Amino acid sequence: MSQGREPAVAYVSLAAIFFAFLRLGCTSFGGGTAGWVYREIVQRRGWIDEQAFLPDLTIGQGMPGSNGVNMAILVGRRLKGGAGAFVAPFAMLAGPFAMILVIGVIYGRMGDHRTVHAVLDGVAAAVVGLSFSTGITVIARGAAEWSSIAIAALTVLCVGVLGWPILPVVLGLAPVSIGIVFARGR
Repeated sequence: MSQGREPAVAYVSLAAIFFAFLRLGCTSFGGGTAGWVYREIVQRRGWIDEQAFLPDLTIGQGMPGSNGVNMAILVGRRLKGGAGAFVAPFAMLAGPFAMILVIGVIYGRMGDHRTVHAVLDGVAAAVVGLSFSTGITVIARGAAEWSSIAIAALTVLCVGVLGWPILPVVLGLAPVSIGIVFARGR
């Protein structure tokens, strides 16, 4: 882009922004949404370049809230000003919001059936298994400190086995974790 010219993104319509971020919201799960935004907006669509994206990523990570939503606001603002800053996060959250409403309605109508509870119990068991598998992989690679593993195991023991409320357990173990990190840093 040469000096004195309008940005190359002036042609991007609000509808295009809406559908791009709606797609992102419906297809990006878990963490790393900023990476999906980068792939879609910078690499795939070419609406902005890396030199524009990276400062926005830095600002978005420094702001409170979800990095993905922060990136949607910042990219939307960069593309279409205030209207883009509204449309992009609205679209990113609209799909998941609709999905949750549909799932809630389905569960509200079918939640009393034994089959639903059996399926949810199976999903919960799979999630626990995947969590343990991830933990074992991290331990095997040597990426986890034994103190972190001990804190996690203590949390599982207190909440999962002994049935203690999670809030007091976290409030009790958080200072211990912070103390271990500070001690490790010295």
